Amino acid sequence: MTSDRLPLVAETDGEAGDTTFTVGGLNQAIAGAVGGAFPRPVWVRGEIQGLKKSKNGHTYFEMVEKDGNRDRLRAVLSVVLFRDARAAVNRTLRETPGVKVTDGVEIRISGRVDFYPVSGRLQLVMNAIDPVFTVGKLAADRERVLRMLAEEGVLRRNGELDLPLVPLRVGLVTSGGSAAYRDFMHGLEESQHAFRVVHADVRVQGSGSPRRLAYALRRLATLDVDVVVIVRGGGARSDLASFDTEIVARAITEMPMPVLTGIGHEIDRTVADDVAHTCCKTPTAAATLLVETVDGYEGRLAWLAHRVSTRARSACTMARRELDEMARRVHRGVPVALNREARLIDGRHRRVVDAGRRGTRQASQRLDAADDRLRALDPRRVLERGYTITRTGTGTVVRSVAGVKSGDELVTETADGSVRSRVEQA
Repeated sequence: MTSDRLPLVAETDGEAGDTTFTVGGLNQAIAGAVGGAFPRPVWVRGEIQGLKKSKNGHTYFEMVEKDGNRDRLRAVLSVVLFRDARAAVNRTLRETPGVKVTDGVEIRISGRVDFYPVSGRLQLVMNAIDPVFTVGKLAADRERVLRMLAEEGVLRRNGELDLPLVPLRVGLVTSGGSAAYRDFMHGLEESQHAFRVVHADVRVQGSGSPRRLAYALRRLATLDVDVVVIVRGGGARSDLASFDTEIVARAITEMPMPVLTGIGHEIDRTVADDVAHTCCKTPTAAATLLVETVDGYEGRLAWLAHRVSTRARSACTMARRELDEMARRVHRGVPVALNREARLIDGRHRRVVDAGRRGTRQASQRLDAADDRLRALDPRRVLERGYTITRTGTGTVVRSVAGVKSGDELVTETADGSVRSRVEQA
């Protein structure tokens, strides 16, 4: 077997007296210095980023330290988990369920500080993990966020919103093509209701996922949707870490419409579940809730329609009975009323006729009496008794001698005619 160890010193500059290293020689010197500074394995904590597995079974990732206020990187350390050590690490993880080594998860690991001289890379060769640290960190972060939101009075802000009666316009936040997406959409499609889904396709785990989730929620808040649903399939507790973050929780509390969650399995509970309007156990359960809400509205409409129809039929039946009764009363009462009115008319007719006859007789008697009086006053009656009436030629009655003069022509009227004469002397 040949060795890759290179000589530390290539040559010595006689004039300057300085030692000149080869690249490999310097790297070996650095490796020796690092090994001497860290003779035993060390424990390091940080967040996983860029996790990848090679074909030969080795795992590579970076542990990062961030600025808590601005989420900016402060330090980065390369980590390698060789295939031989993976089995022991996996056994430790299985003993503490809920932890998965994936991007975005904060872990505490043990390893040997190593400087690989061939590539000149400083790295931590991982050999153990403390899963209890991750579980405790997740729980502590979750309690911190919940306590902070409760103190601000916004923990149940979204839960106080009214769920629409017919939530057919749905905003969906999940990874497109995932099992959670398919389960949720299948639940809606089976109902045959006219659901309209606006899908915000985002990664729901790993580094950067909390910010993407918050951005998706804020975009949906500007759209015309009735409800927003966040779904994600099951996994390790650390896989759901994005839903325990403050940025996601605040985005949910600021939503103007109800937010439903269907995250993980039935036993999982995240901060997002606590601040959402309604927490459903699974993506399928979230779809079922929407379908049942619409079904309930349809059922109430059908029940109301049945009540209206029943009352309308009852009212029509009562009205028909009343109308029939009125018709019977009219049928019985009209002839009686007509006979009564006919008798009244006949009686009034007789009274009118009798009154007319009496009036006619009385008028005739008055007329006869007036005629007698008129006849008595008629000048002709006077003439018939031998009297005459003399008038001048102009028709003026001669009442005295003074009313005429000699030569006037007079007309004397008798009972059977008139006589003309002329005054000879007056």
